[in-house]
Amino acid sequence: MSEDNKYAMLTDPDMLEIVDSFIVETNEILEELDHDLVELENKADDEALLNKIFRAFHTIKGTSGFLGLEKLTAVTHRGEDILNKLRKGEARLSSDLMDVILVAFDKIKELIIVIENDKNENIDVEQTVNFLEKAIKNLENNKPIEKTVVEEKPILVTEKVEQTYVESEIEEIENEEVLEEKNEENDSQKNNKTSKEISVTKTPQRKNEDTSIRVDIERLDELLNIVSELVLGRNQLAQVNSEASLEYEGSKLAHDLAVATKQIDLMTNELQLVVMKTRMVKIGKVFNRFPRLVRDLSKEIEKDVNLVIKGEETELDKTLIEEINDPLVHLVRNSVDHGIETPEERKAKGKDPKGTLTLSATHEGNNVIISIEDDGKGINPKVIIAKAIEKKIITKEKAADLSETEIFNLIFAPGFSTAAKVTNVSGRGVGMDVVRTNVSKLRGIINIESKVDEGTKIIIKLPLTLAIIAGMVVRSKKEILVIPLSSVVEVLRVHTDDIYSVNNNQVIKVRNRVIPLVSIDKLLYNQEVEKVKIFQFIVIVGVAEKVFGIKVDEMIGQKEVVIKSLGNYLGNIEGIAGSSIMGDGRVVMILDIAELLQKINREVN
Repeated sequence: MSEDNKYAMLTDPDMLEIVDSFIVETNEILEELDHDLVELENKADDEALLNKIFRAFHTIKGTSGFLGLEKLTAVTHRGEDILNKLRKGEARLSSDLMDVILVAFDKIKELIIVIENDKNENIDVEQTVNFLEKAIKNLENNKPIEKTVVEEKPILVTEKVEQTYVESEIEEIENEEVLEEKNEENDSQKNNKTSKEISVTKTPQRKNEDTSIRVDIERLDELLNIVSELVLGRNQLAQVNSEASLEYEGSKLAHDLAVATKQIDLMTNELQLVVMKTRMVKIGKVFNRFPRLVRDLSKEIEKDVNLVIKGEETELDKTLIEEINDPLVHLVRNSVDHGIETPEERKAKGKDPKGTLTLSATHEGNNVIISIEDDGKGINPKVIIAKAIEKKIITKEKAADLSETEIFNLIFAPGFSTAAKVTNVSGRGVGMDVVRTNVSKLRGIINIESKVDEGTKIIIKLPLTLAIIAGMVVRSKKEILVIPLSSVVEVLRVHTDDIYSVNNNQVIKVRNRVIPLVSIDKLLYNQEVEKVKIFQFIVIVGVAEKVFGIKVDEMIGQKEVVIKSLGNYLGNIEGIAGSSIMGDGRVVMILDIAELLQKINREVN
């Protein structure tokens, strides 16, 4: 049979829905397996978890066989055989045996990528299958597992999701064949034992009615855009109602308009909330990849690390979920490599030889707080300063004036690294700079807390969504501007006598921290006319690890605004994230705090 005929089913229009469903569901299973396999290594006696993993392999094998995917079937079948021996007590799980299972798992992921993209299985799996078969024979003969190097280097599944879920629910369908294996030919005693296992581990059947459907993400984007326009209409209606209530105060018209406006406002808020929820994805989708990453990295650098995951049910917009993965990978790798000591070092310090890395997420208002915390060596400010001076990131004179927080933030400087040598894990001085850049793009804030020999905690604060934002509306001269509320730390009204000048730059002191001040007029229009004022309004904003104050003439208030592109005619304007329309029809600019900070840094340097 030719290759084209062999995989004809994958390109058959009548089978398209089934094939797409298989790929999506298999990717879901693999995401759970990524977490479950590492958990099983730590809970080898957890029969329920082992059975869950076995069912996952069996599900993939069954569906791939139906679709004629011979290579995928062959790999999953061998992996299933190993898992079945563990279930029957014919083998004992060890780190070496888990390595073997993970070889099968990685090859399955690689095959799924090829099947999804090319609609075929045009990769070699012979060495992997031979490696797995040899491991099975060694288990049958009570021989040790050999760490044979498989030349086919597996690749990790990249995040490529064309669909999302209105409601997260994964239903597994298993029939009574789940536990039927090659051992059917054994004596009746073994058959009775197998039957007993079937009755215990049989999977619940599908409910009569589905409670979730798959929706193409583009449809949700269109719906969100419509809701965004509705929010603008709501704001305009509120403005009209405000004017009518003054002009026709006490009239039936003013009363009816106020009631209708209130109802539209309520329904718009409800609709906006529902639509935003449909785009929300549990952050566990990202977190569940890290147990495998930490396991493999720990073995590579000979450390013992326990990963604790908290708040995986916390939901975040799908766009943010996709963008936050890379920064988290950098931070987790750095914590394992730089933060947590070797077992010998930890023993010498009186610590548990096994280090603990905690990855957590929680909601805080309209933001999500993600933290990466380790109980390792912590960050020594003296070492950071010495390295920064050595790499000419700062001068000795400037280093003397830095607070502890500012010293920690030097880690995010381009090219900064404390690694003694460059390895596959770290040392190139690019990781933390990438983290800062990516977090800034997401309008997030990042902070570091650390104590020597106690550990380090890195905190990332992200907005729930990037489409409709809460903004601080301010006036600078005659211009109305919006500052994203996710970047606002606090708002101050200070006496002009409390504004100081350091090296020709204005600063204020807030709770023993010196904060530089900038003028919107100077940044956007390159002109600034100092007015004689007794008091000055200042909006303190934060981007990644940086904090600075923006001088404004008037605080108008907070408002939900929809970010609109400036269009092809205007293109990208530095310091402007987009525009929005106010209730009175005026177009206002939304500031891009990250770009403003970059502009400030260029002017200072």
